Amino acid sequence: MKKISVLTLSILLILSQLAAAAEFRFSPRPNRAHQISWRAWSRGALQEARRSQRPVLLALSAVWCHWCHVMDETTYSDPAVIAFIQKNFIAVRVDADRRPDIDALYNQGGWPSTVILTPEGEVMAGATYLPPDEMLPWLMKHAAVGTREKDKPAEDQDSSGQAAPTQSVEDFPAETDIAEVAAMLLRQHDDHWGGFGEWQKFPNPDAVDFLLAEYRQTGKPEYRRIIAITLDRMERGYIQDHVEGGFFRYATRTDWSEPHYEKMLASNAGIIRNYAIASMLLGDGTYRKTMLKTVGYVMANLYDRKSGVFYGSQDADETYYRKKDRKGLATPFVDKTVYADANGRMISALLAVYQAAGDAQYLVMARNAADYIIARLYTAEDGVYHYLLDNKRAVPGLLPDNVLVGLAMIDLYQATGDSRYLKTAEMIARRVAEHFFDISRGRFMLHAGSTIVSPSTAGMLQKAQTDITNYLAVILLSRVGRYGESERFRHIIRQALVSLRTSRIRFTPSGAHYGTALSWNVREVVEVTVIADGKRRKAYLAALQRVYIPQSVLRVYSPKADRERIRKSGYPLKEAVYVCRKKKCSPAFSQPAGMPKLINAFLAYPSPP
Repeated sequence: MKKISVLTLSILLILSQLAAAAEFRFSPRPNRAHQISWRAWSRGALQEARRSQRPVLLALSAVWCHWCHVMDETTYSDPAVIAFIQKNFIAVRVDADRRPDIDALYNQGGWPSTVILTPEGEVMAGATYLPPDEMLPWLMKHAAVGTREKDKPAEDQDSSGQAAPTQSVEDFPAETDIAEVAAMLLRQHDDHWGGFGEWQKFPNPDAVDFLLAEYRQTGKPEYRRIIAITLDRMERGYIQDHVEGGFFRYATRTDWSEPHYEKMLASNAGIIRNYAIASMLLGDGTYRKTMLKTVGYVMANLYDRKSGVFYGSQDADETYYRKKDRKGLATPFVDKTVYADANGRMISALLAVYQAAGDAQYLVMARNAADYIIARLYTAEDGVYHYLLDNKRAVPGLLPDNVLVGLAMIDLYQATGDSRYLKTAEMIARRVAEHFFDISRGRFMLHAGSTIVSPSTAGMLQKAQTDITNYLAVILLSRVGRYGESERFRHIIRQALVSLRTSRIRFTPSGAHYGTALSWNVREVVEVTVIADGKRRKAYLAALQRVYIPQSVLRVYSPKADRERIRKSGYPLKEAVYVCRKKKCSPAFSQPAGMPKLINAFLAYPSPP
């Protein structure tokens, strides 16, 4: 019987290791990290830590992360480290892409992040990559529950849980705040190499997006200058893969060289949008080529042609990407998880490409991806889920997914006039207002209770993510509010803008989105009304896509089905397009071919080169 028991135990151990290897994503190269008894992030894991009086060892990793793979192959494969963890810790492993809420809460400044927690979820100690000879002493030092390195005080009022400051008329931002955001970006811009900051260089699509909109509205040459420097230098630098296309996540040098080689769907989507809009406004053919080359990379590597949806990322394989001739080499691993937030960004990017290229295939792709996401990753009861894998959706209740999918739905309505997309955006926006807004603090919460714990001090990444997503949530409610929810959302928007007013300083240049959020609320937006059916409606909408209008609201009416609404709006019952701004409306535009030039003239925009 003893022999059978030993054999049974051995089989169970092997099966548990295989199960761990399947549930958790380790380095694709040989390693023994799966021999650690990893748990998923759950209430049960924290309860186990409490019962056993052992601290939690939290490993935050990412499937595309080079140093995460190295740590699996070395540190977490070291027999002494494995044995010590097994005896003294409850080991929890979290995939940063699949659980961005946990990653934001505990990230120590990069991937991998190695964190020791109390069973209540408070940080005792934190580090990033640790080689085996450093890991074991570090673990020994912090093996006993309650031996914190130091008690960290709350760093600012925004994460302390205190009530939002009392508001006054003077607190509400004005148009001058938009100019201050632009001035901040001008100060931080690297006038030689482009981009923002002096050392590591990350593409900042949000900042470029804001500057493109400001250039469109003001025509200020300084905005055009820094847009051009940044996009030119990025295109020529090694942050772009000049062999296969696509952009790497970031460069470790100020001249856009020595990149970290992972390619992310979300960042490439933002970059595609930048080059698309810049090609329309600046008339540079190189931008159009870069846009199409980057879209080509995404289509070849991160696109599921069968479903029409997009995958999350491609691995950082230095050996592969450092070679110019890659024939015969194994292509770096692609994470075929479908993430809602990244797909939302890609849908909006495809619509920008449709605007710039005039090719309807990109509109079809955007619609297909949106229809898939709504069918598989959205329910009226739970809102938008974070990811889909093996046809199973997971992790509802994250603000970025809801906001970015909602914004993509509005973009699709603007491009197609299909009311289904507007109705979906309205439902998502109502959910964001009802389930994510914390009225006591005047902020939207990053998640709706999904993390299980609420540590006394939030991580820096969570603060940045919260601010950035708050800006996007304000934009979503501001855009949806123009279609009939204005009274419902106005107080929330006002409270959020007041509480966020100084936040743009903390995480520049990401604060650029605050300027965009303000633009929707302190400037007159452009109102576009299309009255048409069938082919004429499609022709009008296609013509409108050739005009870049940073803040616009589109309404589409059928002369047959919407007679009463058209009458109340004051328009005649005939097919035409009307453009209004500052209580002044254009004459009826009835010839799609000439509309872009006429609209540019009416809005006092210079026609694109």
